[in-house]
Amino acid sequence: MVKPWLLAVALAGMILAGPAFGHAKLRSTIPAADAQLQVAPKSLTLNFNEDVRLAVLTLTADGKDIPVTVDRSAPASPQVTVTLPVLAVGKYQVRWSALSPDDGHVSNGTFSFAILGPVTAPATPVPAAATSR
Repeated sequence: MVKPWLLAVALAGMILAGPAFGHAKLRSTIPAADAQLQVAPKSLTLNFNEDVRLAVLTLTADGKDIPVTVDRSAPASPQVTVTLPVLAVGKYQVRWSALSPDDGHVSNGTFSFAILGPVTAPATPVPAAATSR
């Protein structure tokens, strides 16, 4: 039979060690997943629940990769921001992979956003000029 104190110690150890076995989780992004933007963003920000180093970030539109520079020498941080090139109207998919330096685990995922372009007001009919007789 297992002694109650031994079971309590083992259970406490598992609870305290729990976070060490977790993977970095993406909490939010700017632009947000599935956002429909009027203006193209100048940067992309990924917010994680722990420090990470961004290993891979790809941005694609219509199946074509758009070059994005990732600073792999940047210190680990829960927030990673990359500068984006000028983006045209369209739908974009972001694929990311991040390494947690604390436990060596790699997390990855995808999200999309769209750039719709500026909203234009519908054309209003111009009243016909009054004709004089």
